[in-house]
Amino acid sequence: MDLKEKFVRNVETHKGRIFTFRSDEVLCPNGNLAFRDVVDHNGGVCVAPITDEGELIFIKQFRYAYEEVLLELPAGKLEKGENNDVEAAGRRELEEEVGALAGKMTDFGVFYPTCGYCNEKIYLFAATDLTFTEQHLDEDEFVEVLRFSLDDAVKMVMDGTIVDGKSIALIMKLNEAYKNGEMKI
Repeated sequence: MDLKEKFVRNVETHKGRIFTFRSDEVLCPNGNLAFRDVVDHNGGVCVAPITDEGELIFIKQFRYAYEEVLLELPAGKLEKGENNDVEAAGRRELEEEVGALAGKMTDFGVFYPTCGYCNEKIYLFAATDLTFTEQHLDEDEFVEVLRFSLDDAVKMVMDGTIVDGKSIALIMKLNEAYKNGEMKI
């Protein structure tokens, strides 16, 4: 069965600072017309910085949409033109939020955070062989930097302390790579 829907026409578009919202009419595989709301997002990166002592570096920050302070791995959106070099974007975010430079970046794939209505892709990396410099936070960005072992990070995923999807995905991938001997932590 062909599951693909075919674009018919755009009904509405709203352009924001970070994403564009559009409502499209589509033709379903059964021949019926339907509407699909889509958030167009340029994508992002998420980096798990791993210290020489085997600790993961996290940031705590207030997330306005949830009205909560969340514990997350460093992350950020791709700037225009960075889609072709997502590793460079990961390195940029690592230095901005943590004040660290990575000697090595290991690719852990891509994460689709909200596939029901958004086309955002978040590229996942582990950063090792770190050199610490200073943070370069945006003017409206306020974070607290914390360190935890991988075991503690997995426990925090399982007990609900870490609820951020991209961080959960990367922590669990790191844990599997560590257990399988593919990654030293």
